Amino acid sequence: MESKIKVYVSSFKGVSTLDYVDTKSIGHPCVTSRHGENIFSQFKHLPKGALDGYLTENQIKVLDAVTKFCRENGLEYEVVDITSLNFAGKMRLVFKGIKAPTVSFKGKRIEGMPAKEDLKALISK
Repeated sequence: MESKIKVYVSSFKGVSTLDYVDTKSIGHPCVTSRHGENIFSQFKHLPKGALDGYLTENQIKVLDAVTKFCRENGLEYEVVDITSLNFAGKMRLVFKGIKAPTVSFKGKRIEGMPAKEDLKALISK
């Protein structure tokens, strides 16, 4: 079966603001919120080569938790972007009942934000 922890996410694709905004535009008053934050600061680029879009805040937290857990325990993980799958791949996930965000390992699943104990139980035999 699987030898890696799989993290299923559903990115939304759009124009990458970091690709199309020049340095003069970043300092423009329209880009700054009332609290002084840059409006682009809430977007997080995904791990290089993994995905081609952006994640919601909840999915970012799940991905960060799995990344940290795998780093601490010497495990490998794979990010599966549901939006990049073909029709048949998406239908397989529908039949399995997998929704984003889901963490999966050897047939066991955790939907939503996993706690460290949940991840330990997931990889235990």
